[in-house]
Amino acid sequence: MIRIRKSTTVPKSLTTTSSYDGEDVKEQLFADQDDKCYLCERTRETDFHIEHHKSQENYPKLIQNWNNLFMGCSYCNGKKLALFDDMLYPVTTNIEEEILHHLDFENKKCVFTSTINDIAHNKTVELLSRIHNGTKRMRTFKEEKFIEHVIGVVNSFYDLVKRYLENPSEGNEKAVRDELYIDKEMLGFKYWIVKDSPELYKTFATDIVWNKQ
Repeated sequence: MIRIRKSTTVPKSLTTTSSYDGEDVKEQLFADQDDKCYLCERTRETDFHIEHHKSQENYPKLIQNWNNLFMGCSYCNGKKLALFDDMLYPVTTNIEEEILHHLDFENKKCVFTSTINDIAHNKTVELLSRIHNGTKRMRTFKEEKFIEHVIGVVNSFYDLVKRYLENPSEGNEKAVRDELYIDKEMLGFKYWIVKDSPELYKTFATDIVWNKQ
């Protein structure tokens, strides 16, 4: 999960209809979020919901509030429900800096830790863990397929990084840089791979500021 951009222009349907999921809302959210779920960072095409950052159940007055609407996948929406209204707001928080994203390959587990100890950060860590690791000792089939996708994307990036470190050619550097672009998946994990390596950070520090462009 990373900080995301959000257009300041409110889609017209939010002010002229009683709907929160008009076509213009969907189009703008897809553009703002680079076709990705704002929680898991997977690219979505048809499997998505208009997700309320603060839930409809607990905050009915914000149902049509543009600043409360995001594009999320059905998988993450089903994990979040109305349980995480106090999580970090992704438009104003550098989530990828304040919450560490790492993979425990041996145990097929994602590890999230926060540099700040407060309700919002702890709630966000809890939700990310729920999304990536499931809620019970044994993962469901969907949860297992989800973690396999995450591991596959991150492993592919590790392979590119390894090739670059062994041979820092222009082509290998470009291959790593391309995978750090704003529309790519799992940037939160890739950010920490770069940040954890002084050599990588020296070269790619300017490529991990997508949310500040």
